[in-house]
Amino acid sequence: MHDIQLFGVLEVRTRGIRLSGEDFGGARPRHLLALLALRGEWSLVELADTLGVSATTLNDDLGILRDRLEPGVGHRDSVITSHQGRVGLARERVHIDTVTFDQLVAMAAERPPARAARPLAAAAFLASRPLLEDEDAVWAAEARAEYRAKLITASEPQPIG
Repeated sequence: MHDIQLFGVLEVRTRGIRLSGEDFGGARPRHLLALLALRGEWSLVELADTLGVSATTLNDDLGILRDRLEPGVGHRDSVITSHQGRVGLARERVHIDTVTFDQLVAMAAERPPARAARPLAAAAFLASRPLLEDEDAVWAAEARAEYRAKLITASEPQPIG
């Protein structure tokens, strides 16, 4: 299982190993992982456009990232999946803090205010540091704003009735 932390500094923990910063093989592979963790499956064209790189460079970065996440594991067995021009993460093999955050916020929304406090507190704890706090890319700033807004909206008192 790969535990991916997006709140704060991007970090992956797996089998007693912790990866962060340059451990991913550079900024582009790190950004690639962050985008896959944030938005799920992407087309190679969309990813290349978002990262401002060619398809060849993107494929090179995918190879670097696969090797850093799972040294010696073949392409077919990687936690990074690819099929028919699309790439993503094997969701059954990853735990992502933003997914947990979204689940907690959804759980709170379904509860009466008195029972919503506990999942909201857990969501606020997860989001106690800004999302991808050390990334300056436009897409990272947009994601930060999105999650900040989710937390603020979820924390606002809901009308009764």
